[in-house]
Amino acid sequence: MALAAVALVSLGEIQLRERLLYADASEMEFVRANVAGILEGRPVSKGWQQRVVAPLAVAALTRMTGSDVAAIRLLEDLLVTAANLLLFVLVRRRGCRRADAFLTVALFGFAHLLLMYRLEYPWDGVDVLIFMVFGAAAARGRSLASLWPLLLVGTLNHETVLYLPLWYVVAGPRRARLRAAATGVALGAAILVLRQALYRGRPDFPVDSFGPALPLIGNQGHLLHNLGQALFDDWRRGRIFIAATLLGAIALFVRRARRGADPTAAIWSLLVIATVFCFGYVNETRLYLPLLAFWATYLPPGSLWRTDQSHASAEPDAQRDVRS
Repeated sequence: MALAAVALVSLGEIQLRERLLYADASEMEFVRANVAGILEGRPVSKGWQQRVVAPLAVAALTRMTGSDVAAIRLLEDLLVTAANLLLFVLVRRRGCRRADAFLTVALFGFAHLLLMYRLEYPWDGVDVLIFMVFGAAAARGRSLASLWPLLLVGTLNHETVLYLPLWYVVAGPRRARLRAAATGVALGAAILVLRQALYRGRPDFPVDSFGPALPLIGNQGHLLHNLGQALFDDWRRGRIFIAATLLGAIALFVRRARRGADPTAAIWSLLVIATVFCFGYVNETRLYLPLLAFWATYLPPGSLWRTDQSHASAEPDAQRDVRS
């Protein structure tokens, strides 16, 4: 019965996405062109080239649907449903009552809608699954080595996989930090090698579609632009919700890092946001989905809902496991 309710929530979320996300045909065409471009070696940015997991899934579904646009929409619908079901299962495993786990799923879906950008790529949905699993694993103090399936899939999905070893650089003892840093360097090198091997050149897009790429890594840098957006432009141009939410989250993480019993997650989250400022666009709210997915499963159940497991008992266990 509970899983049926989760499926119903997923169906409602999908219906809203149909109206909000796919209304602009030009944006959908941009997504389609870049998904296809990755498999052709010609995405809009060389920094996207290694993101092959979702495009390969789209190609497989296209053989079923006969349309790559229909395949993208089907894949994204499946990923939304999978995320809600996965969240329900992971939260239940942490001691949440069935009704509270269902409410967690509903609130997560609502937060996802609030963060909806005018377009989403299929690899964003894969990221959500990866970071839900990672949040639950981090809360249990799992080692980085035990997360090798996430590292493998993440390397072929999105460079956000580098946030996983970053967690252990922040959280672990000195030797574990060195191993995590080495793992991060190895993953980064693998991503760069894949980009170089698979990339063939720019697609036939308008000139203004391309931004300046940073040397070596191929990603774009937008730090000054993003600071201007978050501190000034968004407040004057009707995007107050984005700027206020982002700055409020930063303030909350800073407070948690300074006073919280578990500063690791707050410091890590601030570093994640810092990478968005450096390499993404702060107004492209889909970039915060990994953080949302992480916190949805990382937070102790007792911190949000009345459960059999208290916040006080959950945190020390997680921290003890990380140190070991």
